[in-house]
Amino acid sequence: MANTLLTISKITNEALMVLENSLTFTSEVERTYDDQFAVVGAKIGNTLNVRKPGRFIGTTGPALNVEDLNETSVPVTLSTQFHVDTQFSTQDLALSLDMFSDRVLKPAIAAIANKIDRDGLVMAKNSTANIVGTAGTPPSSLLTFLNAGAYLDAEGAPRDGQRSCIIEPFTSATIVDGLKGLFVPNNTISKQFQKGLMGTDSAGMDWKMDQNVVNQTFGSYATTTAFSCNTSTATGFLTTGWASTSTIALSCSTAAAGLKQGDVIQIANVYAVNPQNRQAYGSNKLRNFVVQADVTVATSGTTSVIVSPAVITAGQFQNVSVTSPGASTVTPFNNTGIVSPQNIVMHKNAFTMACADLELPDGVHFAGRASDKQLGLSIRVVRQYTINNDSIPTRLDVLYGWAPLYPELACRVAA
Repeated sequence: MANTLLTISKITNEALMVLENSLTFTSEVERTYDDQFAVVGAKIGNTLNVRKPGRFIGTTGPALNVEDLNETSVPVTLSTQFHVDTQFSTQDLALSLDMFSDRVLKPAIAAIANKIDRDGLVMAKNSTANIVGTAGTPPSSLLTFLNAGAYLDAEGAPRDGQRSCIIEPFTSATIVDGLKGLFVPNNTISKQFQKGLMGTDSAGMDWKMDQNVVNQTFGSYATTTAFSCNTSTATGFLTTGWASTSTIALSCSTAAAGLKQGDVIQIANVYAVNPQNRQAYGSNKLRNFVVQADVTVATSGTTSVIVSPAVITAGQFQNVSVTSPGASTVTPFNNTGIVSPQNIVMHKNAFTMACADLELPDGVHFAGRASDKQLGLSIRVVRQYTINNDSIPTRLDVLYGWAPLYPELACRVAA
């Protein structure tokens, strides 16, 4: 019985399913597909606004105290159009869908999935302020990962089965070896032994190994370098409203030193608070801030440094409590210039990836796209004959953008 030629509909829908199954980090985050682009098609630079819920302070006593509802949103710019270009023959189209998927689609989609994941992990590393572990030393103790989970608890992340740990291969090998002697359910240990991987639902999270976990090259300077932030003048601090970043003023009394994008700093007397009760959490833990752009802090005057999260000292979105205002020492997480993989423990709502429909061109052999609102993905397939070399090239395109949604619901694990 002769095979039926594959149709564009079959190919594009299969491509979408292969893409979904090929994603690692991206499969664990909030994904948004905007179907308004299904009519006209999207262009690079289009922006989606993902809404975040408002927060209220509340009032004690019988007197009415009406609070404004201040909803915020995170703009997600569809800035990346990535595609894989190949070609397949009419003989390829005569294959079964499974054979076509294995021969043509899976190798092409693997490149797309890796690009999406890598971009997302770069964004996550540069957006996540909370960090545990020791740079340059893969953690072998489960305590390091439990401490990362504790940061999520302190920041109000629900324990709803949507936490995950995205871990690079060598850190994965170290932690699996470190846990081999624990008294845990036999089936869990046996699966770890057989696969050499942490399993699902271990330590309150799903573990996934991802080769795309990115490195952080920390700034390098002497241990005697003394950064300082004047919390009395509170340059860049907010007392109301919401923002994703603050531009604060740092000074340095010794040699000039460079902070790198992704470096983490703490400011003395600036404590992290729970987003709901606005009280310091843990044993008065200092708030972590992640540097948003490379900067050299000079020895004269002050230097503007962009950090995330924004420093918000009061109001509905308060995230810090400042005690003993004045000249406060600034301490970096690491100052050795070491290269450290940045594994991520996170809740699904920490980050978002938005995807939209690319426009379907006219005058081609065939063009189709498959999208799914539940999956939050869209992919376009276009095939066209070229007369100059008698070939039929095919391209598979995605258009997407990344943004931090609630980066406080994530914690980096340095290795």
